[in-house]
Amino acid sequence: MRSGRLWLSLSISVLLLSLLVWRADIGGTLRSLWEANYLFVIPGLVFYFVAVLFRTIRWRLLLLPLCNATTRHLFPVVVIGYMANNLLPMRLGELVRSYYVGERENVSKSAALATIAVERVVDGVTLLFVLVAASIFLPVMGLLQDLGRDSGIPWPVLMALAIVPFVSALGLLTILAYRPGWLLLWVGPLLQRMPGGAAGRFTGLINLFVTGLGVLRQPRRVAAIFALSLPVWLAEAAMYYTIALSFGLQESLGGAGGMAAAMLAVTATSNLATALPSVQGGIGPFEIAATATLAVLGTATDVAAAYALVLHAALLVPVTLLGLIYLWMDKRSLAQMARIGETTLAWFGRGPEKEETA
Repeated sequence: MRSGRLWLSLSISVLLLSLLVWRADIGGTLRSLWEANYLFVIPGLVFYFVAVLFRTIRWRLLLLPLCNATTRHLFPVVVIGYMANNLLPMRLGELVRSYYVGERENVSKSAALATIAVERVVDGVTLLFVLVAASIFLPVMGLLQDLGRDSGIPWPVLMALAIVPFVSALGLLTILAYRPGWLLLWVGPLLQRMPGGAAGRFTGLINLFVTGLGVLRQPRRVAAIFALSLPVWLAEAAMYYTIALSFGLQESLGGAGGMAAAMLAVTATSNLATALPSVQGGIGPFEIAATATLAVLGTATDVAAAYALVLHAALLVPVTLLGLIYLWMDKRSLAQMARIGETTLAWFGRGPEKEETA
Protein backbone atom coordinates (compact mmCIF):
# COMPACT_ATOMS: atom_id res chain seq x y z
CA MET A 1 0.00 0.00 0.00
CA ARG A 2 3.04 2.28 0.33
CA SER A 3 4.01 1.75 -3.32
CA GLY A 4 3.92 4.95 -5.37
CA ARG A 5 3.32 2.92 -8.55
CA LEU A 6 0.23 1.36 -6.98
CA TRP A 7 -1.33 4.71 -6.11
CA LEU A 8 -0.38 6.18 -9.49
CA SER A 9 -2.06 3.31 -11.35
CA LEU A 10 -5.13 3.51 -9.12
CA SER A 11 -5.37 7.23 -9.83
CA ILE A 12 -5.19 6.59 -13.58
CA SER A 13 -7.96 3.98 -13.31
CA VAL A 14 -10.19 6.34 -11.33
CA LEU A 15 -9.52 9.14 -13.84
CA LEU A 16 -10.38 6.97 -16.86
CA LEU A 17 -13.48 5.49 -15.23
CA SER A 18 -14.61 9.00 -14.28
CA LEU A 19 -14.17 10.01 -17.92
CA LEU A 20 -16.29 7.03 -18.97
CA VAL A 21 -19.05 7.95 -16.50
CA TRP A 22 -18.90 11.61 -17.54
CA ARG A 23 -19.35 10.76 -21.22
CA ALA A 24 -22.15 8.26 -20.57
CA ASP A 25 -25.54 8.88 -19.01
CA ILE A 26 -24.95 7.67 -15.46
CA GLY A 27 -28.65 7.21 -14.84
CA GLY A 28 -29.02 5.13 -18.01
CA THR A 29 -25.92 3.13 -17.12
CA LEU A 30 -27.28 2.29 -13.67
CA ARG A 31 -30.64 1.38 -15.19
CA SER A 32 -28.94 -0.95 -17.70
CA LEU A 33 -27.01 -2.58 -14.88
CA TRP A 34 -30.24 -3.11 -12.93
CA GLU A 35 -32.20 -4.56 -15.87
CA ALA A 36 -29.50 -6.93 -17.17
CA ASN A 37 -30.02 -10.69 -17.08
CA TYR A 38 -26.93 -11.90 -15.26
CA LEU A 39 -27.65 -15.59 -15.83
CA PHE A 40 -25.71 -15.27 -19.09
CA VAL A 41 -22.57 -14.48 -17.10
CA ILE A 42 -22.35 -18.11 -15.94
CA PRO A 43 -21.79 -19.70 -19.39
CA GLY A 44 -19.61 -16.70 -20.19
CA LEU A 45 -17.26 -17.69 -17.37
CA VAL A 46 -17.09 -21.23 -18.76
CA PHE A 47 -15.90 -19.83 -22.10
CA TYR A 48 -13.33 -17.67 -20.29
CA PHE A 49 -11.74 -20.57 -18.44
CA VAL A 50 -11.68 -22.57 -21.68
CA ALA A 51 -9.60 -19.67 -23.03
CA VAL A 52 -7.31 -19.86 -19.98
CA LEU A 53 -6.88 -23.60 -20.59
CA PHE A 54 -5.82 -22.98 -24.19
CA ARG A 55 -3.44 -20.27 -22.95
CA THR A 56 -1.86 -22.84 -20.65
CA ILE A 57 -1.50 -25.39 -23.46
CA ARG A 58 0.12 -22.72 -25.64
CA TRP A 59 2.52 -21.69 -22.87
CA ARG A 60 3.49 -25.33 -22.33
CA LEU A 61 4.47 -25.44 -26.01
CA LEU A 62 6.56 -22.28 -25.56
CA LEU A 63 8.29 -23.79 -22.52
CA LEU A 64 9.10 -27.15 -24.15
CA PRO A 65 12.71 -26.16 -25.03
CA LEU A 66 13.20 -25.44 -21.31
CA CYS A 67 11.17 -28.11 -19.52
CA ASN A 68 8.44 -30.71 -20.02
CA ALA A 69 5.93 -29.33 -17.52
CA THR A 70 2.40 -30.69 -17.80
CA THR A 71 -0.64 -28.55 -18.51
CA ARG A 72 -2.04 -29.55 -15.12
CA HIS A 73 1.03 -28.18 -13.35
CA LEU A 74 1.15 -24.99 -15.43
CA PHE A 75 -2.55 -24.04 -15.15
CA PRO A 76 -2.24 -22.78 -11.52
CA VAL A 77 0.88 -20.81 -12.47
CA VAL A 78 -0.99 -19.09 -15.32
CA VAL A 79 -3.93 -18.28 -13.04
CA ILE A 80 -1.64 -16.92 -10.31
CA GLY A 81 0.11 -14.75 -12.90
CA TYR A 82 -3.20 -13.31 -14.07
CA MET A 83 -4.25 -12.75 -10.46
CA ALA A 84 -1.05 -10.80 -9.85
CA ASN A 85 -1.55 -8.80 -13.05
CA ASN A 86 -5.03 -7.87 -11.83
CA LEU A 87 -3.79 -6.72 -8.42
CA LEU A 88 -0.35 -5.26 -9.20
CA PRO A 89 0.48 -2.35 -11.54
CA MET A 90 2.73 -2.32 -14.62
CA ARG A 91 2.02 -5.99 -15.48
CA LEU A 92 4.21 -7.20 -12.63
CA GLY A 93 2.20 -10.42 -12.84
CA GLU A 94 4.45 -11.42 -15.75
CA LEU A 95 7.45 -11.30 -13.40
CA VAL A 96 5.44 -13.24 -10.81
CA ARG A 97 4.63 -15.92 -13.37
CA SER A 98 8.23 -16.27 -14.57
CA TYR A 99 9.50 -16.42 -10.99
CA TYR A 100 6.81 -18.90 -9.93
CA VAL A 101 7.38 -21.30 -12.82
CA GLY A 102 11.13 -21.00 -12.27
CA GLU A 103 10.71 -22.21 -8.69
CA ARG A 104 8.14 -24.92 -9.44
CA GLU A 105 9.75 -26.39 -12.56
CA ASN A 106 13.41 -25.55 -11.83
CA VAL A 107 13.95 -23.54 -15.02
CA SER A 108 15.67 -20.23 -15.62
CA LYS A 109 13.43 -17.31 -14.67
CA SER A 110 15.04 -15.19 -17.40
CA ALA A 111 14.27 -17.80 -20.05
CA ALA A 112 10.72 -18.21 -18.72
CA LEU A 113 10.23 -14.44 -18.94
CA ALA A 114 11.31 -14.60 -22.59
CA THR A 115 8.55 -17.15 -23.34
CA ILE A 116 6.00 -14.79 -21.75
CA ALA A 117 7.29 -11.95 -23.90
CA VAL A 118 6.77 -14.12 -26.99
CA GLU A 119 3.29 -15.03 -25.75
CA ARG A 120 2.30 -11.36 -25.40
CA VAL A 121 3.58 -10.45 -28.85
CA VAL A 122 1.76 -13.42 -30.41
CA ASP A 123 -1.43 -12.28 -28.65
CA GLY A 124 -1.07 -8.81 -30.15
CA VAL A 125 -0.53 -10.13 -33.67
CA THR A 126 -3.47 -12.55 -33.29
CA LEU A 127 -5.76 -9.74 -32.10
CA LEU A 128 -4.80 -7.69 -35.15
CA PHE A 129 -5.77 -10.69 -37.29
CA VAL A 130 -9.09 -10.92 -35.42
CA LEU A 131 -9.72 -7.23 -36.11
CA VAL A 132 -8.99 -7.76 -39.81
CA ALA A 133 -11.42 -10.70 -39.85
CA ALA A 134 -14.08 -8.52 -38.22
CA SER A 135 -13.50 -5.84 -40.88
CA ILE A 136 -15.07 -8.17 -43.45
CA PHE A 137 -18.42 -7.64 -41.74
CA LEU A 138 -17.93 -4.29 -39.99
CA PRO A 139 -16.85 -0.81 -41.08
CA VAL A 140 -13.54 -1.06 -39.21
CA MET A 141 -12.06 1.89 -41.09
CA GLY A 142 -14.98 4.02 -39.96
CA LEU A 143 -14.48 2.63 -36.47
CA LEU A 144 -10.83 3.72 -36.47
CA GLN A 145 -11.78 7.16 -37.78
CA ASP A 146 -14.41 7.62 -35.07
CA LEU A 147 -12.08 6.35 -32.35
CA GLY A 148 -9.39 8.70 -33.61
CA ARG A 149 -11.80 11.63 -33.59
CA ASP A 150 -13.01 10.80 -30.08
CA SER A 151 -9.47 10.39 -28.73
CA GLY A 152 -7.99 13.34 -30.59
CA ILE A 153 -5.44 11.05 -32.31
CA PRO A 154 -5.43 10.92 -36.16
CA TRP A 155 -6.65 7.51 -37.25
CA PRO A 156 -3.47 6.66 -39.26
CA VAL A 157 -1.46 7.27 -36.08
CA LEU A 158 -3.94 5.14 -34.12
CA MET A 159 -3.54 2.33 -36.65
CA ALA A 160 0.25 2.60 -36.51
CA LEU A 161 0.19 2.50 -32.70
CA ALA A 162 -1.83 -0.73 -32.90
CA ILE A 163 0.23 -2.49 -35.57
CA VAL A 164 3.85 -1.35 -35.42
CA PRO A 165 4.75 -2.33 -31.81
CA PHE A 166 3.60 -5.95 -32.11
CA VAL A 167 4.94 -6.60 -35.62
CA SER A 168 8.26 -4.93 -34.75
CA ALA A 169 8.55 -6.85 -31.48
CA LEU A 170 7.85 -10.16 -33.20
CA GLY A 171 10.47 -9.40 -35.82
CA LEU A 172 13.01 -8.34 -33.20
CA LEU A 173 12.47 -11.43 -31.02
CA THR A 174 12.77 -13.67 -34.09
CA ILE A 175 16.04 -11.99 -35.09
CA LEU A 176 17.40 -12.46 -31.57
CA ALA A 177 16.37 -16.12 -31.62
CA TYR A 178 18.38 -16.74 -34.80
CA ARG A 179 21.18 -14.25 -34.09
CA PRO A 180 21.56 -14.19 -30.28
CA GLY A 181 24.95 -12.48 -30.55
CA TRP A 182 23.32 -9.33 -31.92
CA LEU A 183 21.82 -8.44 -28.55
CA LEU A 184 25.20 -8.62 -26.86
CA LEU A 185 26.61 -6.53 -29.69
CA TRP A 186 23.97 -3.83 -29.10
CA VAL A 187 24.42 -3.72 -25.34
CA GLY A 188 28.17 -4.22 -25.52
CA PRO A 189 29.04 -0.54 -24.97
CA LEU A 190 26.85 -0.52 -21.85
CA LEU A 191 28.41 -3.72 -20.52
CA GLN A 192 31.90 -2.30 -21.01
CA ARG A 193 31.09 0.46 -18.52
CA MET A 194 30.13 -2.05 -15.82
CA PRO A 195 32.50 -3.69 -13.35
CA GLY A 196 33.76 -7.05 -14.58
CA GLY A 197 31.58 -9.15 -12.28
CA ALA A 198 28.38 -7.24 -13.10
CA ALA A 199 29.10 -7.37 -16.85
CA GLY A 200 29.56 -11.15 -16.64
CA ARG A 201 26.31 -11.62 -14.71
CA PHE A 202 24.28 -9.53 -17.14
CA THR A 203 25.85 -11.32 -20.11
CA GLY A 204 24.75 -14.62 -18.57
CA LEU A 205 21.20 -13.34 -17.99
CA ILE A 206 20.98 -12.11 -21.58
CA ASN A 207 22.08 -15.53 -22.81
CA LEU A 208 19.41 -17.20 -20.66
CA PHE A 209 16.75 -14.81 -21.97
CA VAL A 210 17.73 -15.63 -25.55
CA THR A 211 17.53 -19.33 -24.65
CA GLY A 212 13.85 -18.78 -23.89
CA LEU A 213 13.38 -17.56 -27.46
CA GLY A 214 14.53 -20.90 -28.83
CA VAL A 215 10.99 -21.88 -29.83
CA LEU A 216 11.07 -19.16 -32.51
CA ARG A 217 13.76 -21.15 -34.35
CA GLN A 218 11.24 -23.93 -35.00
CA PRO A 219 8.78 -22.83 -37.72
CA ARG A 220 6.36 -25.72 -37.11
CA ARG A 221 6.16 -24.95 -33.42
CA VAL A 222 5.66 -21.23 -34.15
CA ALA A 223 2.80 -22.16 -36.48
CA ALA A 224 1.31 -24.34 -33.73
CA ILE A 225 1.57 -21.46 -31.24
CA PHE A 226 -0.31 -19.13 -33.59
CA ALA A 227 -2.86 -21.89 -34.27
CA LEU A 228 -3.44 -22.29 -30.51
CA SER A 229 -3.89 -18.52 -30.20
CA LEU A 230 -7.05 -18.63 -32.30
CA PRO A 231 -9.09 -20.80 -29.86
CA VAL A 232 -7.77 -18.63 -27.02
CA TRP A 233 -9.32 -15.49 -28.47
CA LEU A 234 -12.34 -17.16 -30.06
CA ALA A 235 -13.26 -18.61 -26.65
CA GLU A 236 -12.84 -15.19 -25.05
CA ALA A 237 -14.92 -13.61 -27.82
CA ALA A 238 -17.59 -16.23 -27.09
CA MET A 239 -17.57 -14.99 -23.50
CA TYR A 240 -18.03 -11.42 -24.74
CA TYR A 241 -20.92 -12.59 -26.94
CA THR A 242 -22.64 -14.52 -24.16
CA ILE A 243 -22.48 -11.65 -21.66
CA ALA A 244 -23.70 -9.28 -24.39
CA LEU A 245 -26.94 -11.28 -24.36
CA SER A 246 -27.43 -10.07 -20.77
CA PHE A 247 -27.87 -6.54 -22.15
CA GLY A 248 -29.76 -7.40 -25.35
CA LEU A 249 -27.03 -5.93 -27.54
CA GLN A 250 -28.15 -8.00 -30.52
CA GLU A 251 -30.97 -5.49 -31.06
CA SER A 252 -28.57 -2.61 -31.70
CA LEU A 253 -25.89 -4.64 -33.51
CA GLY A 254 -27.97 -6.17 -36.29
CA GLY A 255 -28.93 -9.54 -34.84
CA ALA A 256 -26.84 -12.55 -33.91
CA GLY A 257 -24.49 -12.31 -36.89
CA GLY A 258 -23.85 -8.61 -36.46
CA MET A 259 -23.26 -9.05 -32.76
CA ALA A 260 -20.78 -11.89 -33.39
CA ALA A 261 -18.70 -9.64 -35.66
CA ALA A 262 -19.02 -6.76 -33.18
CA MET A 263 -17.76 -8.97 -30.33
CA LEU A 264 -14.69 -9.88 -32.37
CA ALA A 265 -14.01 -6.17 -32.80
CA VAL A 266 -14.58 -5.44 -29.09
CA THR A 267 -12.31 -8.35 -28.12
CA ALA A 268 -9.54 -6.94 -30.30
CA THR A 269 -9.83 -3.25 -29.38
CA SER A 270 -10.33 -3.71 -25.63
CA ASN A 271 -7.39 -6.10 -25.27
CA LEU A 272 -5.10 -4.08 -27.54
CA ALA A 273 -5.92 -1.06 -25.35
CA THR A 274 -4.61 -2.94 -22.30
CA ALA A 275 -1.65 -4.62 -23.98
CA LEU A 276 0.96 -2.14 -22.80
CA PRO A 277 1.98 -2.01 -19.12
CA SER A 278 -0.40 0.33 -17.35
CA VAL A 279 -2.85 0.08 -14.49
CA GLN A 280 -3.58 -3.20 -12.74
CA GLY A 281 -6.09 -5.32 -14.61
CA GLY A 282 -6.27 -2.73 -17.39
CA ILE A 283 -9.08 -1.03 -15.43
CA GLY A 284 -10.01 2.12 -17.30
CA PRO A 285 -8.43 1.54 -20.74
CA PHE A 286 -10.49 -1.64 -21.19
CA GLU A 287 -13.82 0.05 -20.40
CA ILE A 288 -13.03 3.10 -22.53
CA ALA A 289 -12.07 1.00 -25.58
CA ALA A 290 -14.99 -1.45 -25.29
CA THR A 291 -17.56 1.32 -24.77
CA ALA A 292 -16.20 3.44 -27.63
CA THR A 293 -16.19 0.48 -30.02
CA LEU A 294 -19.79 -0.48 -29.24
CA ALA A 295 -20.94 3.15 -29.38
CA VAL A 296 -19.42 3.56 -32.85
CA LEU A 297 -21.18 0.36 -33.96
CA GLY A 298 -24.57 1.69 -32.86
CA THR A 299 -25.06 0.75 -29.20
CA ALA A 300 -26.25 3.46 -26.81
CA THR A 301 -23.32 4.73 -24.75
CA ASP A 302 -24.97 4.05 -21.38
CA VAL A 303 -25.78 0.45 -22.34
CA ALA A 304 -22.27 -0.03 -23.77
CA ALA A 305 -20.70 1.35 -20.57
CA ALA A 306 -22.79 -0.96 -18.37
CA TYR A 307 -21.84 -3.94 -20.53
CA ALA A 308 -18.13 -3.04 -20.42
CA LEU A 309 -18.18 -2.74 -16.62
CA VAL A 310 -19.86 -6.13 -16.13
CA LEU A 311 -17.70 -7.81 -18.77
CA HIS A 312 -14.48 -6.58 -17.23
CA ALA A 313 -15.60 -7.60 -13.74
CA ALA A 314 -16.29 -11.10 -15.11
CA LEU A 315 -12.80 -11.16 -16.64
CA LEU A 316 -11.06 -10.02 -13.46
CA VAL A 317 -12.88 -11.27 -10.37
CA PRO A 318 -13.19 -15.08 -10.88
CA VAL A 319 -9.60 -15.64 -12.07
CA THR A 320 -8.31 -13.40 -9.25
CA LEU A 321 -10.24 -15.39 -6.64
CA LEU A 322 -9.05 -18.68 -8.14
CA GLY A 323 -5.47 -17.39 -8.11
CA LEU A 324 -5.78 -16.51 -4.42
CA ILE A 325 -7.13 -20.02 -3.74
CA TYR A 326 -4.16 -21.57 -5.55
CA LEU A 327 -1.82 -19.39 -3.46
CA TRP A 328 -3.53 -20.56 -0.27
CA MET A 329 -3.26 -24.21 -1.37
CA ASP A 330 0.44 -23.67 -2.04
CA LYS A 331 0.84 -22.10 1.41
CA ARG A 332 1.83 -18.75 -0.03
CA SER A 333 0.41 -15.30 0.58
CA LEU A 334 -0.49 -12.29 -1.53
CA ALA A 335 2.17 -10.34 0.39
CA GLN A 336 4.78 -12.81 -0.83
CA MET A 337 3.63 -12.28 -4.42
CA ALA A 338 3.84 -8.51 -3.94
CA ARG A 339 7.46 -8.92 -2.79
CA ILE A 340 8.41 -11.01 -5.81
CA GLY A 341 9.34 -7.86 -7.71
CA GLU A 342 12.07 -7.22 -5.13
CA THR A 343 13.09 -10.88 -5.22
CA THR A 344 13.30 -10.76 -9.02
CA LEU A 345 15.62 -7.77 -8.84
CA ALA A 346 17.66 -9.68 -6.27
CA TRP A 347 18.25 -12.71 -8.47
CA PHE A 348 19.07 -10.43 -11.39
CA GLY A 349 21.76 -9.00 -9.16
CA ARG A 350 22.96 -12.41 -7.96
CA GLY A 351 23.57 -13.69 -11.46
CA PRO A 352 22.40 -16.68 -13.50
CA GLU A 353 24.53 -19.26 -11.76
CA LYS A 354 22.63 -18.69 -8.52
CA GLU A 355 19.34 -18.13 -10.23
CA GLU A 356 19.25 -21.70 -11.44
CA THR A 357 19.39 -23.02 -7.88
CA ALA A 358 17.16 -20.38 -6.27
